[in-house]
Amino acid sequence: MKLKMMALIPPVLMVLMYGKLPEIVQALKSESAFYNSDNDALVTETAQGEISIDSFPKLETDKDDTERIQRAVDYCLANDKDLFFPSGGLYVLRSVNVEAGLRIVGYGATFTLADNQSKFTRMFTTENRSWESSEDSDYLIFEGMTFDGNCWNQGEFQNYELEQQFGIMYMGSLEDTGMLRGKVINCRFQNWAADGVHIYTNADVEVTGCTAINCFRGGIVASGSPANIRVTDFIAEKGEFGKAMDFEIDTGEKINLTVDSVLAYRGVDFELSEGSTANIEGLTVIDSLTTVYGFKNEITINNSNLGQLEVINATNTTINDSTITVTPSTTEDVDGAYVWVVDSFEELPKEDYYTEFNNCTFVRLDQDNPVETDKEINAVKGYFGKIALNDCTIGEGFTNGYFGFGVAYAYLTNVFFDSDTAVAMQPLTWARTYEVVHDNVQYGENNSVPFLFLDSMETEPYTTVVFQNMALASAKAGFGGAEEMGTTKIESSRTIFVTADPTAVPIPGFIGDTARLVTPVEGEPDEWVATTSDPVSATWEVSEK
Repeated sequence: MKLKMMALIPPVLMVLMYGKLPEIVQALKSESAFYNSDNDALVTETAQGEISIDSFPKLETDKDDTERIQRAVDYCLANDKDLFFPSGGLYVLRSVNVEAGLRIVGYGATFTLADNQSKFTRMFTTENRSWESSEDSDYLIFEGMTFDGNCWNQGEFQNYELEQQFGIMYMGSLEDTGMLRGKVINCRFQNWAADGVHIYTNADVEVTGCTAINCFRGGIVASGSPANIRVTDFIAEKGEFGKAMDFEIDTGEKINLTVDSVLAYRGVDFELSEGSTANIEGLTVIDSLTTVYGFKNEITINNSNLGQLEVINATNTTINDSTITVTPSTTEDVDGAYVWVVDSFEELPKEDYYTEFNNCTFVRLDQDNPVETDKEINAVKGYFGKIALNDCTIGEGFTNGYFGFGVAYAYLTNVFFDSDTAVAMQPLTWARTYEVVHDNVQYGENNSVPFLFLDSMETEPYTTVVFQNMALASAKAGFGGAEEMGTTKIESSRTIFVTADPTAVPIPGFIGDTARLVTPVEGEPDEWVATTSDPVSATWEVSEK
């Protein structure tokens, strides 16, 4: 074994090391050093099976660190070794080809994209070595490094001029079923003209413990499918521009997305392909927008604080145990959660566009020191489709708690409204409102209008508004916009507690309501039924109970 390994050492090194032959022999015995003829370098292997980048010196012909990193990557892949970058190391590079089965680790190392790179530059990419197999690959792992896109020295980028510049690109082949598997662990992405991590086709990637700032399209971006993506313990800092995460799938296969424990000071977009699923847990978006595009897929958001929320074309979106924190504006109307159908009206029946809020709270960000504004602030606004609010709380300071703008079906169950107007309904000829159901709806002291009729349908089918399982004081029994009720059908069975005979004093009510004396008088009527609807003084008749 000694003779074989000694034969690998070039004569020039034999001369230089002659005086230290015992030490060299001992090193050879441990097999901790050997000559790599492909790289013309003496490569040192650590006890953990890592090869240091320092074993691959920069050559005179190298433009920057790209070439030596590529040599190191190729060596590690050929010899099943991890590539190690020492702490504090600074490396300038353009594009390095990587592939499955490689681990690059470098806690405290920084990679910076060289100046003036082209639109399609990817710092580390598998696109030229994409995994193609019927079996899933070994992991391609990046751990501990900072990836700096050097965006200020790349040219114009904030109008998407450089939208294909990525820090890491995971791209598997679509020629076979095996997925390219990857992990990005404890890395930082900063100053990218486009994306930090980009996940494309046939990739199964986990991003955990990472941070991002100033990534124009997003710290984590996905645009291809099929894909399995897991994001955990991710922080997107405020920065000057960019998004936290952007999942905008433009290929036809489905993806499976899991998001857990993410703090985002920038916007988040979930636009998935048909048939996809997303399970989002513990997402906190600070003073920014969360956008969900949910056509023919299933999206569930749990235990999150979403800032303002926009749900587009959703067919099965559920938000559970979450808070929508609304930032008022002095210059424009604001919606806390806006659920709407924008371009798929004829694709599915109206009731198939469905968004549900369960045990959610809607609050103003400035609730402790309200901003003076004359602009409309809606907690929830809907347009088209079907919306359900169950066990939700609408805080004070909203113009409208729920504004149904042409929503076909709205179901409000166990909802507490402390907004100025609890529910506003405006049917549209091209987006009809068929049914609005209030089930055990309650009103707070700041609520002045429980229900506001903004319009009515002039042609059949008309709108039906249902009030059931509701008990309230007469001060909360009125409604607004009575002249707009028109053809609207009211089905009400509210119990209204009164302090006087409603035939003697004006008491508002809907037809079918029951007025009940708080303090009955023996021998006198104590319960009446409304036979007309009026926001100030309904017609009441003694109940034949």
